[in-house]
Amino acid sequence: MRDTLRSRKVQMLSQQELLFAQEKGIPVIDIRPPDEFKAGHIKGSIHVPLYRPITGWDARKFLRRAGFAFFGVFNGTELNPTFFEDIAAAASKEKGAVLVCNIGGTIEATETNSEGFQSRSLMAAYELTNMGFDNLKVLKGGFNLWKRSERVVETEDEAQ
Repeated sequence: MRDTLRSRKVQMLSQQELLFAQEKGIPVIDIRPPDEFKAGHIKGSIHVPLYRPITGWDARKFLRRAGFAFFGVFNGTELNPTFFEDIAAAASKEKGAVLVCNIGGTIEATETNSEGFQSRSLMAAYELTNMGFDNLKVLKGGFNLWKRSERVVETEDEAQ
């Protein structure tokens, strides 16, 4: 995944660079789950969750829920089946987008990991590059760092 993201020139943006990208009309796509987005998000960002809470109770979904519960996670998630359609509606393949999750991840070596560390926004960038998207960017440090840096955070109530 890391090699693909590097070869497709996926960039890690600072918070200030994200603001410049917004000024240029590049969409900021928040891929976090709905409850996290509702609690707070970057002003002007578009919500397109990569994952959603598991819905339904067929055998596969029951086993998936049980697997999450085994590890103490009682609100497991599954891939959002409309993710790619929703992204295509929110961003163009040529213009690209800035992807935001909680942590941002990195494709560069860190002090503790020579491979960098994976995140939801990097997984989404990987899938989108495979669909032909160019000019993808990921927010360094993700939403958590944005919030800790006391940047403007909007809640769903304020956005309406």
